[in-house]
Amino acid sequence: MINLVTMNIQLINRDPDGIRICRVEGESLVAVVVPREKLPEARRLPDLPYRGIYYLLDEDHGVLSRVYAGQTTQGLVRLEAHKAKKEFWNKAIMFLDDDNNIDRDSLDMLEAVAIDYVRNHGSYETDNSATPNPRNNPYKEQRVATLHRNILFRMEALGYDLNRKYAGPANSVPVFHTRRNGIRAMGRYDKTTGQFCVLAGSEIALDIPIIKNQRAKTVRAELFGESAIRSVLEQDASFPSPSAAAVFVLGGSQNGWTEWIDDFGKTLDSVYRSDE
Repeated sequence: MINLVTMNIQLINRDPDGIRICRVEGESLVAVVVPREKLPEARRLPDLPYRGIYYLLDEDHGVLSRVYAGQTTQGLVRLEAHKAKKEFWNKAIMFLDDDNNIDRDSLDMLEAVAIDYVRNHGSYETDNSATPNPRNNPYKEQRVATLHRNILFRMEALGYDLNRKYAGPANSVPVFHTRRNGIRAMGRYDKTTGQFCVLAGSEIALDIPIIKNQRAKTVRAELFGESAIRSVLEQDASFPSPSAAAVFVLGGSQNGWTEWIDDFGKTLDSVYRSDE
């Protein structure tokens, strides 16, 4: 017997990297994926429930480096406070339902389960320093457990596996990524020389000026001239440091040791410098 789940995903403005609304046939829970920069647009969406839990993610191509879990009775409005106070996240995922489907006790219990899970699973860091201790209603434990399983399933189906563990090969040179501000770039670090090579095919944010790094400015000028739009790197480009490489790609001022992340959610700093 084939066990089928029908999932409907709506892409707002036909943007696969933008706001997504996910519903599973036969279930009332609604998942809303909100990139940080799309929050004002998301708040204008009509007819969404207000009660549920959410995750703030620092993610790159689905790889999680930091996660925060919480609850809301205000729907998407709750994200405004986190946008002002928490700088790390670039994407939020909310799981919302009507008040009659998630009552106050169930919501508190579900939040505690979600926080405990992110504190004890996966290879990412978490901003949740402690697990809350709500009043447990034994008659609602099964409902909360089912809700949490459904949320984990949807998270994984959407490309964000909260249970993923680091299991990288020990002797290979990993590829690191960044997806900041919608820019997709990748590169490799040479521990012997300290150089970082941005790989061909990486996107470059030419519309964001470089503030200080002269090496990054020079390479941009040599490769792209006076172009003022985003472009794709046609050949590998090496830099004396990971930060210079990050500035070349993203513009502005960047810390390459925390900006470049591998396929398992590890920053360049944690892979190469944590044991030094």
